[in-house]
Amino acid sequence: MSTTFPTTLDTYINPAGTDHLDNVVVLHSAQHSNLNDAVEAVEAKVGVDFSSTTNTLDFITNLVLMTWGQHPLGGYRETTYVTAKPFVDTVIWYTSSLKTIKLVEKTYTYAGAIPVLPSKVTLKLYDGTVANTLKRTIEDTFVYDRVFETSRTRIIT
Repeated sequence: MSTTFPTTLDTYINPAGTDHLDNVVVLHSAQHSNLNDAVEAVEAKVGVDFSSTTNTLDFITNLVLMTWGQHPLGGYRETTYVTAKPFVDTVIWYTSSLKTIKLVEKTYTYAGAIPVLPSKVTLKLYDGTVANTLKRTIEDTFVYDRVFETSRTRIIT
């Protein structure tokens, strides 16, 4: 039996301690094979750190946590403004006030002379190490009808 996860949950027969390895109901080799398939399916669903596979839990979790408000892992946030508050130019989340390990850099681009609504928001997601390796870039481009957003395009690289 190969795994059917993640579309359905698998059902396994647990061998008893007294079962022989060649038990017809639960072959020892089949038990290992089935569990290996299931573990591989779970790993594929969970994903690896900074996964680029968009249907993994790692990708979805990091996208949500790293793009909403205050980064939950960030110990220090630095904000710069276009000319004066309240129009944000860049927000960078670091692990601490030493600013040696960057987590997320969020940059706002404004169309026109007056920065009111961003035409583009770019998120750069880093690996959370001293190397500050860029792992993913997410770029949202906005179109407005006056103050109402009419469309948004997202590019993830």
